Amino acid sequence: MAQIMIVDPNVAFATLLQEELSRHGHGVTVVHTMEAALDIGAASLLDLAIVDMAVERPGPVALVKQLREKRPDLRIMLIPFMGEELTESVTISLSVQGVLPKPFFLPELPERIEAALLAPMPLAPAPDPVNTEPESEPEPEVEESATGDAPPAISEPAPPIVSRSPAEPSEVSRAVTAHRSQIQRVMNALALEVTADAVLLTVDDRLELWVGRLQPQEANAMGNAVIQGWHTSVEVARILGREQVRFEQSITGGDYMLYALSVGERMILAAAIRGGATLGLLRHRARGAAEDIAALCGFSVG
Repeated sequence: MAQIMIVDPNVAFATLLQEELSRHGHGVTVVHTMEAALDIGAASLLDLAIVDMAVERPGPVALVKQLREKRPDLRIMLIPFMGEELTESVTISLSVQGVLPKPFFLPELPERIEAALLAPMPLAPAPDPVNTEPESEPEPEVEESATGDAPPAISEPAPPIVSRSPAEPSEVSRAVTAHRSQIQRVMNALALEVTADAVLLTVDDRLELWVGRLQPQEANAMGNAVIQGWHTSVEVARILGREQVRFEQSITGGDYMLYALSVGERMILAAAIRGGATLGLLRHRARGAAEDIAALCGFSVG
């Protein structure tokens, strides 16, 4: 029987898995944090790690990468968010040996575990979708195609999208300026985590910061779409006689999914992803990034 580690912040679900796997004779260890997972993952007797996509920052992709560094022969299963499916590109890039969806039927569990334990391991290291180590200094903008393999480059702020009066910068804008480097790191980490072509931050109806592979014109166009979506949301709330408190929008069209959410009043974080995307993972990671940015600026996410 196999030695299995379950990495899941959901105690109830992890306990259910532990009990069922133990019933079938496997040795099972449950952890709820990345730090504990890495400590146990280095053990030579571990055969399989089952990682829930909801594991906290720096997230499941970073955890899988570091587990692979410690144990190249370790087999890994991923648990996607409830009702979500992992795209083939994700499973291939991470070289996982199995996927355990939510919900699943308990009678299926032994067969899925057996398949993961027998699945072949990659002959060469899998493509690295994430660089979990932050750069000491922001990288300059690099022109490259959207299909390039290099991680998103940190870009300089694009020109304002919507003109605003030459009044003094708002308190939010000053806070972003004061913590610009740290906010860029958060945005770059989000782009790497969800494999976004760009992550944008708008403040006071202008594109304040953006990171990624997009050209300035493309980033401006997407920033403008985000801002217009915010104003439309406010207007709809006014017409319905409701207070517009929180903004969240997901648009799919053409080559991109554009996901946006409010970080604070008149501050919006958005991610542009080419091709298929797992919305549950995207929402989870974007929310975490929004909370980090809000904390740096000294306020709470609404």
